Amino acid sequence: MPLYEDQQARDDAYYQAEAESSPFFAVERYEEGYAITYDLLPAGKELSEPMRKELTEQVTRKVEDVVGDEALATVEVSRSIGGSLGNISFFERESTARDVAAMISQLVLDETNWVEADGPDDLPPTEVHKN
Repeated sequence: MPLYEDQQARDDAYYQAEAESSPFFAVERYEEGYAITYDLLPAGKELSEPMRKELTEQVTRKVEDVVGDEALATVEVSRSIGGSLGNISFFERESTARDVAAMISQLVLDETNWVEADGPDDLPPTEVHKN
């Protein structure tokens, strides 16, 4: 799973996903900590409604486990789970973010969980990746 250390690297990867009509999925590093971002719009897809609900439930459980574990330091963790775009942030450690991202990617990147997207497909990364 890629880790993007700065905005330029993330934007380049997003533009590449758009050019290849493939989903964008990454762990991103910010001053505040590590974030997980997925965007299925470059592929013209979104999660089916049942899968979006399942993802929301699983992310909630996973984040509660992380926040409840005193050995896993976190910053305040927020999450935005949409059918095509999601962001979970911020984790203090890259390893924690990667652990959560691994669970999310199993659902988000499974093409059997996708439907055709109705949303905008031409927003630049700076617009798409805002919380």
